[in-house]
Amino acid sequence: MKLKLLVVATLTTLFLTGCSMGIEVNDRAFVQLMGIEREDEVYFVSMQVYKSESGTPEPDVSKANTITAKGEGTTIHEAISAAELTLGKKAFLGHIKMLVVGNGVKNPADELSLFLDGSVSPSCPVAYADDPATVIETLPEEGSFSAEQILALADSSAAQGKTVFTSVAELAASTGELDTAAALPIIAAEEKSVTFEGVTLAQKNGVRGRLDENEILGIKLLLNQFETGDKITVPVKVDGNRATVFVTSACTKLDAEMADMLTVNAEIKLKMTVAENPHGIKPALIEKAARQQISESCMAAYSAAVHENLCDIFGVKKLVRRYCPERYNDYCNAERSYLAGSTLNLKVKSEM
Repeated sequence: MKLKLLVVATLTTLFLTGCSMGIEVNDRAFVQLMGIEREDEVYFVSMQVYKSESGTPEPDVSKANTITAKGEGTTIHEAISAAELTLGKKAFLGHIKMLVVGNGVKNPADELSLFLDGSVSPSCPVAYADDPATVIETLPEEGSFSAEQILALADSSAAQGKTVFTSVAELAASTGELDTAAALPIIAAEEKSVTFEGVTLAQKNGVRGRLDENEILGIKLLLNQFETGDKITVPVKVDGNRATVFVTSACTKLDAEMADMLTVNAEIKLKMTVAENPHGIKPALIEKAARQQISESCMAAYSAAVHENLCDIFGVKKLVRRYCPERYNDYCNAERSYLAGSTLNLKVKSEM
């Protein structure tokens, strides 16, 4: 009993003094955002780090609350260590809000394995940028953390069907053990402003292709990423007259069939409401036009990702393994051919 009390007392003392594994909290650099890029076999890391101007744990929202640091090395570990030297503190990655990767990251599953050891939450979102350092260095002059603003923008953009969500774990699994692909939102920064502009496709040998905003809705629906509270605006035309629909609910089910060719079956069930109808168009006609437009977005997304770029971002490989196990080896032996020749059989159902 005395031993137990001694252990509890010791642990309590450690927590009260702010010690953790021998490192004082004040000696840690709490990383909010991290950018990773690679050029000529050299990794470049950019960190956005919390630094309270008020000198207290609570940020002073009238001032900037973040600083940046950079490092480079032949491995990501070395690059992080170099950035730590400029900070004079040990980097703590447990508070990272988003990872931003650049074009030079060739094998996400291997290169992001650092972040799958418990240092970073597996659910941490990942985005792609042509220039990750610029995104990381986009700091507000005052107010909340830049990282929190970017995360709020990402959530808002996804809720409106303008981007998608991919986590560290999903990216690593897709480009690693599954040997497929993942959709990464594209983030860009200019003059203290951050935007999400389309989606790129990540696979084992790097990123490729860009899908535009007309295809993002199709990607979101085929990935079944519609969340409670999402509301997607769909403008439509009926006989030249305009109306607007809100998609307030969506559920997608996928399966696959294989004979000589591969067919992916997708059934999407939607709930929609008319948002604007200044010309008094019949609701049934608006609903039909919205279904048609959504169907075109899904078909365009599938064609761009699978047919044109041969990137399996929709889990086709898993569908074949589940629904056509007897043909799974055939598919794996000629995956690119099956993807290029595959057919998307799409059904969109709706209610208003």
